[in-house]
Amino acid sequence: MTRFSLTRAVVTGAVAASVALASAGAFAQNDLKIGVVSLERILRDAKVAQIASDRLNAEGRERQDEIEAMTRRFKQRLERFEKEAPSMTESERVAERRALAETERDITRRNREARDEFNQRRNEEVMLLQSRAARVVQDIAKAEKFDLVLYEYFYASDRVDLTKRVIDILDKDVADGKKTTK
Repeated sequence: MTRFSLTRAVVTGAVAASVALASAGAFAQNDLKIGVVSLERILRDAKVAQIASDRLNAEGRERQDEIEAMTRRFKQRLERFEKEAPSMTESERVAERRALAETERDITRRNREARDEFNQRRNEEVMLLQSRAARVVQDIAKAEKFDLVLYEYFYASDRVDLTKRVIDILDKDVADGKKTTK
């Protein structure tokens, strides 16, 4: 099941459940307490998300600098080969072409590995932040007796939007020096 269809199923199920509860008379309209949280805003606006992003970028920058240095050396070697190729023997040219091709494959492989590793680490950080945000949302929901809190929605008034409160709590943890991720 794709992320979109899973999200759609969760939202549809949550809306159907709230409509069923309300229409069945299980709750009076004023008694049903609903809140919403925008995970997108949390990932974009929370300080802990920015700290994780900065850390990931620093890790990736080291690896990218190494790959760029290899690429510069490869280009210099290629230029030198193009200049010296006419004076080389056939066997020297073939050996150098093979070495250049191997170096190019190595650079491509390292680039792909770096990108894959970066994406994996980013996904890990996002999952950690989602998990922390979910615990904060659950704490708020239990403390304030919410009946339903949704993560995906089209519109919500400020009265039911808990996103800012969740961000403030996550940011307070950062300000207090609590270990936030990793």
